[in-house]
Amino acid sequence: MKIRPCICAAAVAIGAMAVPVKAEKSAYFGLTLLDPVSEMRRPDTYVVVDGAKIVRIGRGKPPASIPPERRHDFSGRFVMPGLFDTHAHLTLGPVVGKRVDGKPVLQVLGNDAYTRHDARMLLAHGITTIRDPGGDARRMVAYRDAAAAGRIVGPEARVAGQVINRSDVRFENLVDQVSDAEPIDGIVGRQVSEGVDYVKLYDALTPDDIAVGAATAHKAGRKAIAHLGDVSWVEGVKLGVDALMHAMPISPDLLPEPQRAAYLAKRRPGAFAFFEWFEVADLDAPEMRQMIALLARKKIWLDATMIAFKLAFWGDDLAYRDRDAAIAHPAMVENWRTLFRFDAGWSADDYRRAKAVWPKVLRLVRMLHDAGVPMTIGTDMNNPFVAPGASLSREMALHADAGIPNWSILRMATADPARLMGLERRTGRLKPGLDADMLILDADPSRDISAIARVVAVVENGRLHDPAELKRSAIR
Repeated sequence: MKIRPCICAAAVAIGAMAVPVKAEKSAYFGLTLLDPVSEMRRPDTYVVVDGAKIVRIGRGKPPASIPPERRHDFSGRFVMPGLFDTHAHLTLGPVVGKRVDGKPVLQVLGNDAYTRHDARMLLAHGITTIRDPGGDARRMVAYRDAAAAGRIVGPEARVAGQVINRSDVRFENLVDQVSDAEPIDGIVGRQVSEGVDYVKLYDALTPDDIAVGAATAHKAGRKAIAHLGDVSWVEGVKLGVDALMHAMPISPDLLPEPQRAAYLAKRRPGAFAFFEWFEVADLDAPEMRQMIALLARKKIWLDATMIAFKLAFWGDDLAYRDRDAAIAHPAMVENWRTLFRFDAGWSADDYRRAKAVWPKVLRLVRMLHDAGVPMTIGTDMNNPFVAPGASLSREMALHADAGIPNWSILRMATADPARLMGLERRTGRLKPGLDADMLILDADPSRDISAIARVVAVVENGRLHDPAELKRSAIR
């Protein structure tokens, strides 16, 4: 059975999985504050936190009213807002296949242990907020609400429900299938009633499906986010899509003739399209220039998730593919190695061809950024070999490889997603009155983006976390 790429998310019903960490008035001092919005470094800074909020930021020694046991000396370290992963399938479990009435069925197996592990790993790497773009609506909403109430240690979340699609293969715990029995407006309405924040539209939907799905979502006050395939990004935007996933605009409609006809004659199904399309795409063609201009003009939000594709393109390089495997849950790693792979069936020549187009992928991302398309840092976490937490620093490094300045990348992981998710009055910057979501580092990522992985401490809603302890407690 062919597993359709990049839609893996599962969810798990979350109850009281952790006792909230008590937050008290405290001060963090000796820090250089990094503000990605103003691109300023502010040395010798202290931050006073009361409960879940930042109440004061100043220079020098913190106020004498803070007792010694609540003063945290981080002299020589750097502090910045907590990070966002805007494409984190938090509650994913292994993907398994079976047959029902002689027909192939895929199923995502959720488990509380996977969710607890991934949530703590995300937080250990400084990620205090996520957008989960697809999973079982009931379970995703349960995680979101448990995290907000402090009943689980993990990032705050905004969530989509099950991916809405038309597919030849049933995908339990992941996909809501559009059919005559359940049209798309009914599916969207049901998901909204279950409490989702976004509606996720997928690549096998028809243009009419996308138009109706987006309109129904908008009527209910929800954004329509989409992973598109043959329906182009241009058409999707015109049909009402608000945000797009993945730097893979692989619609034949974006190829000029005669490249389009040649591509359609030879293309293979599934993940082969990720490099076959780029082989024939002309990034300077009018179709692509017009697409980029449209996304910029309409302010269509995109998360590139390059790390998920690079891990597939370099899937024959086990040292590269497995370098973060120890961070993922062991059950997920085993599933990736034995069944769920984007590069299943690829030959040595396929890997060679995929690697050869990588510079074009990087160039497209740079073109989108330079044109002013709103972009955030997302990883497609828990798809094959995309480990929780560590993959965000990998994704940020790939944006730097594309030529995007470090300060811009830091905004794409903090203030920009906060604004796009409607959370800018609560988080995304370090300011009095905002949530105390802070990442403390031992080096400056505005100068070297790889420093984003050198996490010393994480403060989430006023609660101080030791990254090493979060990692130790992830699997229990």
